[in-house]
Amino acid sequence: MGRPRTPTNVLELRGAFKKDPNRAREDAETTGPIGEPPAYFTREEAAAWDEIVANAPVDVLRNSDRFILELASRLLAEQRVNWLDFPAARLARLEAMLGKMGLSPSDRAKVGGGGKKTPKNPFADL
Repeated sequence: MGRPRTPTNVLELRGAFKKDPNRAREDAETTGPIGEPPAYFTREEAAAWDEIVANAPVDVLRNSDRFILELASRLLAEQRVNWLDFPAARLARLEAMLGKMGLSPSDRAKVGGGGKKTPKNPFADL
């Protein structure tokens, strides 16, 4: 089985098109930013949503990622309320979801948010 394709916005964040701009492909368009948590969320789930969004690498989460973010937010809220009885399988699933959104050190490096800051171009404002 082949390796899954890396989304174009992630490749762009990594700088993959600087050397070969023709490498870029057309990905399905997303409809915009991630937005606010669903209205039916509890206070704890909404807080988990906001925390995940605030800690995710910049420009990685988009509107089309709301489904996985909803699941992760609910699991995170549940885990925080009931840590001692939280099943290991659910914890593993939460960890996998957070990783897919770039919220672990190794996964963050895969989406371009690995802590390397691009230096500001002193000539950009001229």
